Amino acid sequence: MPIQTSANYHKSRTGPFENPWPPVLTMMASAMALLRLPIERALPYAHDLPHVKTVQTVKPDFDVLKSTDKLCAMWLGHAGYLLQFPAESGHRPIRIVFDPIFSERAVPSAWVGPTRRLAAPCKVGDVPEVDFVAVSHNHYDHCDLDALKAFSNTSSTTVFLVPLGVKQLLNSVGIPNSRIYELDWWDTLEFPAPTLGGRKSGYKLTCTPAQHNSGRGITDQNWTLWCGWTIQQVSEDGNVLVSAYFAGDTGYQTAQGPCPVFKEIGERIGPFDVAIVPIWSGASLTFLGKLGYRLSDETHLVTLHATPEDAVRLAGDVRARRALAMHFGTFAGSDDEALEPAVRLARAQMKEGSVPVDVLDVGECVALDLEASTEQED
Repeated sequence: MPIQTSANYHKSRTGPFENPWPPVLTMMASAMALLRLPIERALPYAHDLPHVKTVQTVKPDFDVLKSTDKLCAMWLGHAGYLLQFPAESGHRPIRIVFDPIFSERAVPSAWVGPTRRLAAPCKVGDVPEVDFVAVSHNHYDHCDLDALKAFSNTSSTTVFLVPLGVKQLLNSVGIPNSRIYELDWWDTLEFPAPTLGGRKSGYKLTCTPAQHNSGRGITDQNWTLWCGWTIQQVSEDGNVLVSAYFAGDTGYQTAQGPCPVFKEIGERIGPFDVAIVPIWSGASLTFLGKLGYRLSDETHLVTLHATPEDAVRLAGDVRARRALAMHFGTFAGSDDEALEPAVRLARAQMKEGSVPVDVLDVGECVALDLEASTEQED
């Protein structure tokens, strides 16, 4: 059995969850801004960065996972990512999937709502055996119950990690309590090496704070928690060998400036070999792009969704050596809406000059050179 360390950050709450940091706009002001629709006619998105391209879906090369002993990452689309940790002699690598979505729509209906611009790169059954599936919150574009059920059916040993209140959703599709761990912010779940088939390395997974919200309908708004996740590969003597951070769906700005929790995550758990960070609002406003419009003011979104510029700062705050972009492109109302986040991200990196944030194609798998990242940090 894993060892759980509990922080009891929220467990005594009796009402909806809240972000503890003051929002850029009050809920009422943000709602009024949405009602006024601060939009403008979208013009063709022009840029002068030839190395930035519109992302596409490519056929996954799973051989990359078999042919290397490095940390590997594969973008499964939207916020979905597969990480494979360095293998040990005689044992297959440990793998974790974050926020998988393989459904065509990010809504309860199969007929209305945002549809994927980019197809899923494969089927759940094509993904090599997964040890952990971590969900950041219960929004439809992050908690795809069909995908979670498929991962559960593919392997009887896969462990599911969710924030407070989300376990019941997984129960509803037949995933048993014995395979689900429901964590609060700063809770840590430790799987010592002996529990992982006699490996020399254990794994520590921590539920980290995020600045967002939750809800799958009108009546359950913020009644379940939202979070990010960290995962660390730990040696027998307790040293961290490889570490990764998944930000989930989160904003970066508050009424008092950058949200301080990201630096706290970096100080308490970092540094990280890789951070997976959101760079856009995702599926929320794709209808604007389809209608030929774009937001003219992002102020009411920045508390809940990181901009490309914020994503670069966030990666630096958590002390990431490198980062990978997500939460854009898969659900987009137009090609321009899929391209703009990547271009702005590239420009922000040229300006900030801190943590490299790479953009992959959906289905692309990369082996990360951790030694090179460490040398760059030094």
